[in-house]
Order: sequence, then structure tokens, then C-alpha cells
Amino acid sequence: MSARGRGGMAPAGARAVALVVALAIAAATGAIARAQDFATPVDAISPALASPCGMIEHGFAAVRTAPAIELATIRWFGLPELTTRAAAAAAGWRALRAAAGVSQTGDPEVGWTGLGAALGVADSSGGAAVRAVARRDRTSRFGFDARGAAVGLEVGGGAWVAVAPGVALWASAPQMWTRGEAPPAARALGFGGAARIGALTLWLARESVAGPPRGRAEHAAGLGASAGPLAIALSARDQPLRGGVTLAARAPHCAIAAGVESHPVLGETVKLAITAGGGR
Repeated sequence: MSARGRGGMAPAGARAVALVVALAIAAATGAIARAQDFATPVDAISPALASPCGMIEHGFAAVRTAPAIELATIRWFGLPELTTRAAAAAAGWRALRAAAGVSQTGDPEVGWTGLGAALGVADSSGGAAVRAVARRDRTSRFGFDARGAAVGLEVGGGAWVAVAPGVALWASAPQMWTRGEAPPAARALGFGGAARIGALTLWLARESVAGPPRGRAEHAAGLGASAGPLAIALSARDQPLRGGVTLAARAPHCAIAAGVESHPVLGETVKLAITAGGGR
């Protein structure tokens, strides 16, 4: 989305300039290419876990059918003015899975509002979903009746398959079709896999970087360990090289996850998510 001020004028003040510069650096280094409106710290434990926000973000449908609600917030690069707040709900019936949510990122001068939804199918052997997100700059009222490029829309999907006990492969292409206002960052095809051995989970992922030159990609890896209702995960990414840590705890009807990711140029990104429902 654009960084326009009210009435189409450029935002004034050092704060707005700093935010625009931070977004430009993050986009140039690929720091936000893999995640946007419905990112969640659960991704660091395993990108295919498919929380309500994750289903909208990546197109991964969950095995469970019990209704779940997830609230997530992310402070990107240590900037309070560049914070994402999201709420999503998901449910299933037989093989069908559905999720819907709303997200808001940034201050009015440089921020945007997003509405997302996903619809798919899943069982214990795999799942797939189509996802869509519509965005509108916060400088004007959100509405689907806007003319021109005032509203941006992206449509994509994702899928995962269990290839062996405890082993899953996944792929996600969240922006197969776009229209209107350009998204905050381009997201290309990503794929990966996860293996669970006892209390340990190892996952690897690769996501193409959109735009020239061809062949560029961001790589990521994570290692998690669980003990009863508690879990911890360490993750690392390149383009640029950075790392993070995530802690999670689960009760019978709720869960909480929090994570911190470093950046060599910008500040730390802090993520928090609370989920109610969804079963164990």
C-alpha cells in the first residue's frame, strides 16, 4: 500500500519519514517478504501448523475442525508506529475448513486495513486452501466500492501433505493474482518441510524473492522442542542473516505464543498471539 497522507499529500514530519525508510529497507532486504497482515509467532514453531491467522496468511488448512479465535500483534523492527494488530476466526465441518479475519497495520499516515478470508479442505493426510486479502489505506474509509486503485486485492493459496508419520511438506503462493493497489511487499512461491521426532521438530523452508534478478530466494530453518504444554523454537533466516526465538504454552482451551526476531539493520520484531478454542 502507499504511504500517502490525507488528501493525497505526502506525510509530514520525521516520524513518517522514518517509517517510510524502515519499510523501504525491510522490503529491499526481504525482511517482510514472507509475512504481512496475518503473520503470527506460531509460524516459527512450524509454518504449517495452520492457526486461524496462518490459514489466511499462507493458505494452510488445519486438521482440526473445532472453532478457534486468534488475536495477534506484531511490532515490526521496534517501531510502535508500525504495529500490526489482527483478529481471525476459523472453523471446520467434515473436510471443509474456513477462516476470516481483519488486520490493521501502522499509523493512519502510513498504515492500511486488511480483510482476509480462506476456504479449503483438510484431513489427517493433507490440506489445501484458497486465501484472499483486500487492503485499503487508513487515510480513507475502507470500502469495496472505491474506484481505481484505492483498494488492493490479492488471491493465492497453499497446501500441505503428510508424506510419512511425523513428516509433512508444504507449498504456498499467496499472491497468484493481484489487482488494484500494490501490496506492502511482493510474496512469491514458498515451500518447505517439517519432521517431528519425539519432542523435537525441525523445519526448513525456501521462498523465492519476487522481482529481478531471477533465482533469488530466502531460506529459513527452525528447531523446536516441547515438554507437555510448553514449547520453545529457535529460527534463522537469510537475506539478511537474522535469528529469533519463540516461546509457547497451551492449556486445554487456549494457547499463547510470543517471539522475538533480530535484524542486522533495523530493530527487533516482537510477535504475540493468543488463541482460544481449536482443541488440543
